[in-house]
Amino acid sequence: MTTEQNVTSWKQERKYLEAVYWGGVLIWAGLVFGADSLGYLPQIGGADAWSWVFFGAGLYALVGALLRAASPGYLPPATWDYVWAGILLILGLSGFTGLEIGFSLILLLIGVALLASALLRSD
Repeated sequence: MTTEQNVTSWKQERKYLEAVYWGGVLIWAGLVFGADSLGYLPQIGGADAWSWVFFGAGLYALVGALLRAASPGYLPPATWDYVWAGILLILGLSGFTGLEIGFSLILLLIGVALLASALLRSD
């Protein structure tokens, strides 16, 4: 297989994985907002429907990245897959815990990821 075919295959797999992720997130968001409008959404701390959506999206992204990392047949996750999962989890958990430093944690996570990416780059 040529390099061009590898890149095309990688792009197709990435598009497939993104479609699966966003489809799952939209289904989750629909379930959360539906449960909220019917009064079935659990009230934990100061969490609203958006906290549940962000938490579910982050958990889904993290589990997906870990499964891809453990499965040799799939495209391995990039560092940014974990960073986005972390950002979504922090946004979601901030609503549950009342953690007011969520934005600071997100900036810290992005900074560490950029630094690690630069230091670990094997050019």
